Amino acid sequence: MTAFYSPARRPLDEAERQHAVDASGFLRAGGDPALARLIREAAELFDTEMAAIAIVDHDRQYFPVELGLGISETPRTASFCAHAMLRPDRPFCVLDASYDPRFAGNPLVLAPPEIRFYAGVPLIGEEEQPLGALCVLDREPGEVPSDAQFDGLMALAARAIMRAAALRG
Repeated sequence: MTAFYSPARRPLDEAERQHAVDASGFLRAGGDPALARLIREAAELFDTEMAAIAIVDHDRQYFPVELGLGISETPRTASFCAHAMLRPDRPFCVLDASYDPRFAGNPLVLAPPEIRFYAGVPLIGEEEQPLGALCVLDREPGEVPSDAQFDGLMALAARAIMRAAALRG
């Protein structure tokens, strides 16, 4: 049996969203130590081995900072965070990607980093546009996160937005 996956649709206002991504400061934030601390805090909050800030760019998902993924970008079509940013008012969670029809055939599930669990909150820029997501991931299926965990992740996402603005100058 062949497993398929569904890339996230592009928002109707993609041109405006991309403009916000370009202006955000995240595309120039690679390796920033303050952002790296934020994702370590996120991983600790969820007890996961992986975490990242994922910025959904034209045709790629870019990780200015990542923990445990070992990659700096993926094709946008494989992005979990592109799904997360489509609902900017709420967290997005996949307990076991290998059983979720949106992700079961995703190359990030079938090959390293072999994602099973994903939880992310949208990163909303100053122009109220979704830029990507702050996410935690694991190679093992997960449990439904608590409200406190999601609240903590949203607080870290707000700090990441402030840090990107500071880097932008």
